[in-house]
Amino acid sequence: MENIGKRISEKFPHILVVYFSKTGNTRKVAQQIAKELGAEIEEIIDLKKRSGIWGFLTGGRDALRRRETEIKEIKKDPSCYDLVIAGSPIWAGNIVPAVRSYLNRYKTSIKSLALFTTSGGAISDQVFQEVRDLLGKELVSLTGICTEELKDDPVFMAKLSFFVEGIGQEKYTEK
Repeated sequence: MENIGKRISEKFPHILVVYFSKTGNTRKVAQQIAKELGAEIEEIIDLKKRSGIWGFLTGGRDALRRRETEIKEIKKDPSCYDLVIAGSPIWAGNIVPAVRSYLNRYKTSIKSLALFTTSGGAISDQVFQEVRDLLGKELVSLTGICTEELKDDPVFMAKLSFFVEGIGQEKYTEK
């Protein structure tokens, strides 16, 4: 991925990876992407309590209803970056409320966006289309990674490589 990383850094000199992670899966992907691209990284913190069964249920409900939530103040201004890479778990078939809040709040500041999602199962194209619609622009690259793929390093790295290669391409075509 070294040559790809160089090509991406020429196209997008300043990259920020932002993510929300409850179980650590999305964090793992975000940290690997930031490492591969030499990007800065920031976690999106949901200020609403999401622990326990009640937190699980209300989180799923809020995601299903496409609700936003209050998030901790962001330290890294997305307008200072050429590319923002956002990572979100999938809850009830949607991005999580914290990532939705971030994207809505900063959509006019984000010059280019790439998106990755993590989930326990299949990823719906509807999620990617919804983020496109929310931002009003095309995504530079996108991928969905399921829990089983995260456990298998060669599969995880292949999926990650495909996503990173998409960032370096002129026009991304979903696989």
